[in-house]
Amino acid sequence: AYVTEKFNWMWYYYFLTNEGIDYLREQLHLPPQVMPSTLTKQRPTRPALAAAGAGDGGEGGGKGWGKGKGKGKGYGRDE
Repeated sequence: AYVTEKFNWMWYYYFLTNEGIDYLREQLHLPPQVMPSTLTKQRPTRPALAAAGAGDGGEGGGKGWGKGKGKGKGYGRDE
């Protein structure tokens, strides 16, 4: 078989087998060095040990749920 079929939550997923890759390589006249990008190992685009929060200035990041400098009075406070 050139592909395998998987059904999950009303969706069909099709995956090429190694035999299917070889068949397409023959039909498209591709050299053996050409591989699908899903089979090649991806290299990270940035260093894995980058400093956390680097370049954000240290304040104001996030979604606003923590303690920080808010504008106006806080919610539910009598200040």
